[in-house]
Amino acid sequence: MPMDIADFRAQFPVLEKRAYLYSGSLAPAAASVRQQWDLWSNAWSYDPRSVMTLEAKLGRMSSLREAFAALIGADSSEIALVDNTSRAANIAVRILENRGRGNVVVDDSTYPSSVYPWRAHGRDVRYVPTDGIVDATEAVAQAIDDETIAVCVSHVSPFSGRKHDLAAIGSAAHTHGALLMVDAAQTAGVLPINVRVEGIDLLVTTSMKWLLGPPGIGYLYVGRTVLSNAPVLDVGYIGLDCPHGEWPVRTLPPISPDAIRYELGLPSLPALAAARAGIELLLGVAVEQIEAHAAHLVTRCMDGLLDRGFDIVTPLDPKSRGAVIVFRCERKEDLVSTCRSHGVDIGLGTRFVRVDPHGFNNEEDIDRFLVCCSSLERGLLR
Repeated sequence: MPMDIADFRAQFPVLEKRAYLYSGSLAPAAASVRQQWDLWSNAWSYDPRSVMTLEAKLGRMSSLREAFAALIGADSSEIALVDNTSRAANIAVRILENRGRGNVVVDDSTYPSSVYPWRAHGRDVRYVPTDGIVDATEAVAQAIDDETIAVCVSHVSPFSGRKHDLAAIGSAAHTHGALLMVDAAQTAGVLPINVRVEGIDLLVTTSMKWLLGPPGIGYLYVGRTVLSNAPVLDVGYIGLDCPHGEWPVRTLPPISPDAIRYELGLPSLPALAAARAGIELLLGVAVEQIEAHAAHLVTRCMDGLLDRGFDIVTPLDPKSRGAVIVFRCERKEDLVSTCRSHGVDIGLGTRFVRVDPHGFNNEEDIDRFLVCCSSLERGLLR
């Protein structure tokens, strides 16, 4: 029986006083996540050898791969642990270097850290503008041709809140022999993802946002078909296919056939158990329940913003958005600072304001934010 939303909310101490609405940047620490971090820190202080056993290191790495794989419908052999989304994206791009010199299709949803590696490696990047286009999926699909080696998109854009139909884009890519690479940093943990159903070949994301984990852990999914032809890149002892500690010096041991080959050494050790606790919390609630609750809050928030005359960038159609709300505000700095002073946390961009409700938020959080918006509208900010 999944944990209900009220019990989920009770896991987050910050919500006792604040309306935290910016999980797309850094999610607050749940009690269970903080507990795992503190357990490691205490052991490091009083029994350092205990955090360096094989189980404390490699066992926790394996458990975290398994937990993330369960979340996205993958096999743990297809998961590599990295330090952030950018690292995962760079590895993914290098993996595809052996696929020839064709073009790569991106659009204005694609986060820069997933675009820059293609450009840095001299790829022909085919940019598709979708701002103001009703059917962005169709626009991306039309840019794909038989010379395309990959389509690289963000599942939900952090700049507009627009959600892509990954299954449709994946189908269009595969029709032309191209692969689908997805940046899921704004969806993994708040929207269900199934890499098999949606035709995702490579996926990159981070622990610290909707997955409720700490900074310092990122994830790379490489589908088994891609792995079967994937090159060896940098080599470290974690990615070797031989018993731990039995590393010959005069010869290169076999490299793992799994995605672990892209892991070099130890990640942030205190982050391992904490990141797993975040994913286990999500699985205990069920991401489908989180998605439904967050969608309700997004609708409530967007309706309130429209009533107050704000210009919303995020699509109004629920099928075309996730849990990221982007809107324009002439006095955005005033709004964000006043929200902050009234115990409401939202995001400030160079052009837009962002509100990111997670499943642990409730209607009162949204209403507290909208009260601040009303104060701005009436010129009562101070």
